[in-house]
Formats: sequence, structure tokens, C-alpha cells
Amino acid sequence: MNKLLELIFPVMTWGPKYSLDRFRADLVAGTVVVFITVPQVIAYAFLAGMPAEAGLYAAMMSLVGYAIFGSSRALAVGPTAIIAMMTLEAASSYAIPGTVDYTETVVQLCVVTGAVLIVLRVVNFGSVISFLSHAVVTGFITAAAILIISNQLPLMIGLASSPDTSIVGVYGYLFEETSQFNQAVVIVSLVAVAVLVFCKTYLGSLLKRTGLADAVIDSLVKSAPMYAVVIGVVSVQLFSLDTAFGVPVVGDIPTVLPGINIVLMSLERFQALLPSALLISMVIFMESTSIGTAIASKAREKINPNQELVGLGVANLGSSLVGGFPVAGSFARSIVNFSSGSVSPVASLVTAFLVMITILLFATLFFHLPKGVLSAIIVISAWQLIDFQAVRKIFSFNGTDAVTFIFTFLAVLSLGVESGVLMGIAISFVLLIRSSSKPHIAVVGRVGDSEHFRNVERYDVRTSPKLLALRVDESLYFVNTRFIETFILNDVADRREVEHVLLICTSINFIDTSGLEMLEELSENLSEVGVTLHMAEVKGPVMDKLKETGFYRNMSGQIFFTTDIAMKELAGI
Repeated sequence: MNKLLELIFPVMTWGPKYSLDRFRADLVAGTVVVFITVPQVIAYAFLAGMPAEAGLYAAMMSLVGYAIFGSSRALAVGPTAIIAMMTLEAASSYAIPGTVDYTETVVQLCVVTGAVLIVLRVVNFGSVISFLSHAVVTGFITAAAILIISNQLPLMIGLASSPDTSIVGVYGYLFEETSQFNQAVVIVSLVAVAVLVFCKTYLGSLLKRTGLADAVIDSLVKSAPMYAVVIGVVSVQLFSLDTAFGVPVVGDIPTVLPGINIVLMSLERFQALLPSALLISMVIFMESTSIGTAIASKAREKINPNQELVGLGVANLGSSLVGGFPVAGSFARSIVNFSSGSVSPVASLVTAFLVMITILLFATLFFHLPKGVLSAIIVISAWQLIDFQAVRKIFSFNGTDAVTFIFTFLAVLSLGVESGVLMGIAISFVLLIRSSSKPHIAVVGRVGDSEHFRNVERYDVRTSPKLLALRVDESLYFVNTRFIETFILNDVADRREVEHVLLICTSINFIDTSGLEMLEELSENLSEVGVTLHMAEVKGPVMDKLKETGFYRNMSGQIFFTTDIAMKELAGI
């Protein structure tokens, strides 16, 4: 019973060991994180097409939900740039941003997303590493970051948001409306960008001269969004930038806590939102678990992927109850949480409590916050999502991955985030099947008198003219069986002295019906020309299949335990 409770409520594993010293550490970490959380979640609320308070509500409730059900001690859950962008794209198909219908649609999307994450846990999706290759994820994130940055540019020069969020639509809109820019907004936005860049580039080295601890310096550097917010608010109030120069500001943020509302929707709306929610859920899961795993490895801990689905699902359902939007693990806030000394999810509860205090006592301070500052925060955050080193590795290491990256990158830019990711997944599978359809097959021989066998084209090895030993570096299934059979028969035709074909199965992990039929046909075809088919080093699950179907008894040759035994018995080498 206790094990079941620990599985459902991870707090049962660390709660009994919790102490006052640990609370002090979590109190510090949670307090530091709130200085980054508040400006970021307000900015991401606007990115998602939602009012500022929706970001605060979503952050508050999702932090609580994840703290209770999540498995990472330091993952800071809440609004993120990528998920906000995907939310905007999905909900905009059904309503116009800024309307009541749009807000209702976003909340419904949040409900479906949370439900999907819970269902994925039920079907054990957490054990699946990923449906998206590294190249697809990198291409998607890179293109999404560029889309996010591009869509903020109109706001940073005083224009309204582009009605068309595609890359072509945004820059076409900018070209047409540039003459209408607001000089004051441009200055405010550039100052905010300068503050953020300065803090990231120079503030750390300057603070090191003061002798402060590295953890303190890191927290101060990562708090740059709050500095930009303070400068923006003070500037508007000192120079009346909103009234005298037309600088758009956030305006009123309610200073009351949200009510709890159970969101209902028709079956038709649920079915309509399900595809978008499924894709958003997959991105939430992969984005969050990759961050959580990276942090856990630094602390020599581990996370439970299936429990993460529960934690993230509850976090999204919690966000929906207060009129929020889909949430995920934030890389920047999680790193700050960890580096500030977080030792348990209590740090997230501290942050949630301080967000609540901000709503009740300090929300009015954000009235004069320029929207250009929020756009600057989004732009810098999105820019940091682009991993140039990963892109270079993709292009230098693997041509197939490079094609996948380019295809996904261009698809996201031209078709949008959702369609682009789906296209990226599709091309990944196409290229995977194409690669598997023509697996590497090596003719091998013995290395000296050892029990090692290597490719005859790479090593000086011993072979026998009457034995053709082949290693197939792929499982046998429908996409590659014809290629493998043709390769072997052609090779045998070129070697008149061959009496035995030895299929080395060290890399064969799986065999389907097509693979079995191919082996049966191959055995018969070789027998007709006086050649015997043998196998060696067959793995247990594959051997079970061969025995179940009768191939084991009917094949022309035999199955050897090791390649060494086969080589000695069949060719005397």
C-alpha cells in the first residue's frame, strides 16, 4: 500500500525526511525563482493571446499541481515560449485572440491537454523515449524560436500583432506598416533588450569581482527580466510614455485570486481540439523530461517519466481551473531553481505562494509595464532556445539528420508549428524506413587465431572460399527482407565455390512474418544450388520465434551458438 501511495504521490518518498534546513534552502530557491517567473509568465500570456493575469494564474496553479504529483525536485513548471506559441496557433483556428471565445477555447485546450497527458500515463507512454528524433526536435525548436521572435518584432516597434503569424505574413506586414512605427516604443524595446543582453553577457563577470558566491551571481544574472521590468515601469511613470508618447502598457491586472471553474465542452469541440492537444502534450512531455533529466543527472538523482506525465497532466488541469493555458517545464526557471539550492518541490510551492502574493499585493505595479519590454523578454528567451552547437553537430555528423532538420525547420516556418512538427515526424519515419530498407551487410572473417570476426574490407582476416559468413546489421522485417535476400543470392552467385552461408545474427533483435518467409525462401533457393544456410549468435527472442514457426526444424543447415564454433565446423578456420 505504501509503495502505491509513493507511486501516486512522490511527496511520500521525500516528505518524511524533510527538515527545517531543507525548508530554508527551498525558501531561498523559491524566492529567487519568482523574480524570473513573474515577468516571464506575463510575457508568455501575451504570446499565447491571453491577458496578463492568465499567465500568473497558470504559473501559480501549475506549480502547486506539479509539486504534489511530479517526480523532479527542481523542475519549474509554468508558461513557456514554445507552448504559448503552439497554444496561440491552435486556438486561433477557432476564435480571435482577445475575445471571450478565444479565452474559453484556450482553457478548453488546456483541459484536453491535461487529460491527454494523464491518458498517456495510463498507456505507459513514459517508457517510450521519443517519437521525435533529435533532428526533428532541434529543427522544430529553432524554427519556432525564429517564429516567436519574428512575431514580436511588430510589437517592439509599436505596431499591432501581425494578423498572419506565418514567417511570410509577419515580414510582409512589417514591410507594409513600418512607416507607422512608434519611436518611443522602439527605444523602450531596445533599452530592454540591451539590459537583458548586458546582464547575460557582462553582469556575471562584473559581480565576480565583488567576491559573491557563484550561486548568488547566477541568480542575480538570471533575474535580468525583472530588472528590465523595473526600468520599463519607472520610465513610463517618470516620462508619461503611455499618455504622452502612446507606448502600450499592460494595464489593469486583477488583484484578486481567480475562482475555480470546471470547464465543460461539447464532444465536437473536444474532438476538434484533440489533435492539437496531443501534439502539445508530446512537446510538453519531451521538453519537460529533457530538462528534468538534465537537472536530475547533476544531482545524481533520477526522474520517473511516467510520473512526469501525471505531474504535468495535473499541472495543466490545475491551470485550466483558474483560466490559464497549457504549461510545461521551463528551462531557465528550472536551472535557476536548481542552482539556487532547491532540494525538493517545496521550492515550487514557495514560488507559487509568492506569485499569489504578487497577484494580491503587487499586481497594480505592473499597470505601467510597457508591452515592448515583454516582447523584449520573449525575444531574448526565444533566442536562447536556439542551440547553434547542436545544429552544427547535425550537419557535420549525419546527412539524414541534416535533411530531417532542414525539412522540419522549413515546414515549421512555412506551415506553422503544428503542421511543421507533423511533417518532421513523417519525414523522420520515411528516412528511417529508407535506411532500414537497405541495411549494412558485412562479409566477415576471423581476425588471426582469435575469436573475433570483422569486415573483410576493413581488416586483415582469414576466410574460406567454401564459406560465406555475413553479418546483417539490422532486424529482419518487411522493409528490408527483399534487399537482404537479393544481396545474399547475388553474392553466392559470384562465389562458385561456396558451400555454406552463415548468417551472423548479433544485430538482429526482431523478426516479423516477412523476415521469416524470407529465411524460408532463402534456405530453399540456396538448397537448390547446393548451398546450405546456417545461422549463428541468434538472440533468445528471435530463437523463440524460429522455434514456434517450425523454421528451426526445417532449415537446410543448423543454428550455431557462436560464430567461432560455426567457422571451425563449417570451414575449419
